Amino acid sequence: MDVTTQIIRHVLSSGLETIPEKAIERAKLSILDTIACAIGGSNDPIAHSARQLGALYGGKPECTVWISGEKLPSSLAALVNATTARALDFDETYELCINGCHASAYNVPPALALAERDLSITGNELLTAVATAIDLHVRLARSVTTYSSNTGRDNMVSVWGATAVSTKLLRLDEEKTRNAFGIAYAHAAGEYQMYEEGAHTVALQQGLRARSGIESALSAMVGFNGPREPFFGKYGFYKAFEPEFDLDMLMDELGYDYVNASISFKPWPSCKCNHFGIDGLLQLREKHNFAGEDIVSIELGLNRRAESLVVQPRDQKWNPKDPVVARFSLPYAISVAAQYGTVAIDDFSPEALHDPAVRRIMAVTKVEVDPEIERTHGQYGNSPTTVKVRLKSGSEHFIRMDTPFGHPENPASLIDGVRKLKDCGQMSMLPFSEKRLGLIGDFIGDLDKQPTLAPLFDLLVGGR
Repeated sequence: MDVTTQIIRHVLSSGLETIPEKAIERAKLSILDTIACAIGGSNDPIAHSARQLGALYGGKPECTVWISGEKLPSSLAALVNATTARALDFDETYELCINGCHASAYNVPPALALAERDLSITGNELLTAVATAIDLHVRLARSVTTYSSNTGRDNMVSVWGATAVSTKLLRLDEEKTRNAFGIAYAHAAGEYQMYEEGAHTVALQQGLRARSGIESALSAMVGFNGPREPFFGKYGFYKAFEPEFDLDMLMDELGYDYVNASISFKPWPSCKCNHFGIDGLLQLREKHNFAGEDIVSIELGLNRRAESLVVQPRDQKWNPKDPVVARFSLPYAISVAAQYGTVAIDDFSPEALHDPAVRRIMAVTKVEVDPEIERTHGQYGNSPTTVKVRLKSGSEHFIRMDTPFGHPENPASLIDGVRKLKDCGQMSMLPFSEKRLGLIGDFIGDLDKQPTLAPLFDLLVGGR
């Protein structure tokens, strides 16, 4: 049986009873986290632009734009909601491969849009589709063995996760699902220049591919066909774009080991590369009871790949003038943590970027490639980070952080997800009461018992 057929039959045959409990529980957290990030990011300029884009298109009012409550066609609602969920770079990510991927914000919004389009879809079906799609998305991402920072091709595989979740929830047969995967190849895209320039497309790409997944499945549903071998055909994805790949990372234990369970949770709204340093600095701050004004200098060490993303170019990362650049600035994030004992959504507002106390700490923060970390972890996109703080008292404190909170080896729980949801609710464009946020958390926690998703969509609109 060819690889494409194996993948398609796996997507169609997966069921709640065949998926490990850990993967199902993690899928609940992925759904909750994506909603939380969208609520928290709803007042960001990127989210406002996404809603304006949806309004320009208009169309059949079938699915809810979260927070604001407008109704759009399913593919457009997915575009707006996915872009909003990524606006703050607060959404969870897979980091156990050389390039990583933000799978949840691609796959959860189209899943929820289709569950609203068809209210007969149960919580069990939704969880199965989300766990299966994120697992496939991650497997495709980790199969690529070339560095996206070298090739400039970033996460081109994302469209197939969104297509998988869409074909499953639209209940397509094998032939139409195969066509949908082929059609999705025409939508495949992903580039690294957006990170280089701190462009809004870091978030918009999520929405574009979420829309593409639904549109690929709908196109197949009405009779369009696509290439039957989108992955390994003569001009398939791996031969045309990623000829260096590891097939075992895609196919090994497919249907048994659901790697969506190894997604990393983000407790701070910043590039995951920054979380190692943030967690280390916060642990030192708590243990040794110092404040921002006590700091004389901070020295950080990490690998070259992470340094190229969150330290370079230095003139931008030590002087971020845009929230997107600040979220990808290790010196900025670490200085906020040092000054305030946390890193929050409003620390990335345009006004916060000029905070003199944070700027003072940035000026005495030094970041270099650590030779030992480079030797042992040079291939990783997210790097262990050393943190050394020197204080006015003359004392120095040091820590090396390998598994910050949220890492698969230091995982978050659904309770942490509810806590994040409530924190994000405080930053929403429209208010959410504590009771409403609690009801969202309760609904997701019991998702496997829900006969329909209908009650959720009203809860996702603020100001009520």
